[in-house]
Amino acid sequence: MKRVSLILGIALVSVFASCSLDDDFEMTDTDASKMSVNALLVRSIATISERDGTMITDDYQYNGSKLLKINSSDGREIVYTYAGDLIIRKDFFQDNILNSKEIFEYNRQYQLIKYKRQNASGVTTYNAIYTNNTDGTVSVKGYSGGTTNQSSQILDRKVFTSGIRVNKVENYTTQNGSPATQVFNYSYDTKNSPFKNITGFDKLAYYDITVNSNYYNVQSVTRGTTEVESVQYTYNGENYPSSANKGSLSFLYTY
Repeated sequence: MKRVSLILGIALVSVFASCSLDDDFEMTDTDASKMSVNALLVRSIATISERDGTMITDDYQYNGSKLLKINSSDGREIVYTYAGDLIIRKDFFQDNILNSKEIFEYNRQYQLIKYKRQNASGVTTYNAIYTNNTDGTVSVKGYSGGTTNQSSQILDRKVFTSGIRVNKVENYTTQNGSPATQVFNYSYDTKNSPFKNITGFDKLAYYDITVNSNYYNVQSVTRGTTEVESVQYTYNGENYPSSANKGSLSFLYTY
């Protein structure tokens, strides 16, 4: 079954130094979780295709509330690297072979400012620059390869947020030689996201293509007045999703 994420599956600030793999953020292997002892962490997510009945299970492994890796029943693995409480790298493997990696850089206010994807050989195939605007929005410019010049720019958008929740994304494009704007609006429930208590996820509410529901759960996405995606949830006694349905896919959550 082809891997499909559940809308979970976000900024250049020159006055702040960015943190990356080489910076001096303290790395701790025995970090005590800062969350409540009653807070839940998702342990596995099963994705079931209603078309053919196949199921893929993703198992989540932690150190405290920091996500170490996700192992999938189809041979995929994602390994997370932290600097302090910030996720700075994700390595993607298929059958124990490195396929690609994502690298994140932040400013001293813990805001995402740079993101890049690299292939297994370390060649950058895509990178993005984020500008945190004074009105609370985030401007995103994405480039093919490792350059940041106008000829390589392939993405221009603005992300409208309320805290760590993304409410709207404006995509700026050109259609028939004229500027055009695509507007995507996001609605949420008032329950807990399965990823609410994972350290560092709140800093990545938006970084690539999809919106990551790090506090509440995305219920619908509309483009203009047209609904392009919707999800229906059932919840457990702690108000976390126990299952969800999105089109032909069903999801089962274990905590």
